[in-house]
Amino acid sequence: MPLRTKIECPECEADLVVKRGGVCPNCGAKITEHVARIQKRERRIEQVVAIIATALVLGLFLATSGVSLLEGIAVYAGVGAAMYYIARRTFV
Repeated sequence: MPLRTKIECPECEADLVVKRGGVCPNCGAKITEHVARIQKRERRIEQVVAIIATALVLGLFLATSGVSLLEGIAVYAGVGAAMYYIARRTFV
């Protein structure tokens, strides 16, 4: 589940909750390019996190294929929590 980054106006630094017409509702500055750049960065980060997570899950599968069920569940839960923490820190 992607976490949304707060996008701030480049002029007045107000949080952009509504981005109607490509202008800041607070100061009227043009924000279309700024918002597009931030969203492109978010998408790139999501893709990198997905690739790293996939590689880790495959590696984890290979590493835990010989352990018991409970140990495997514990390891998968730990890696899942780590990936969530990394992704959350990346977007906040």
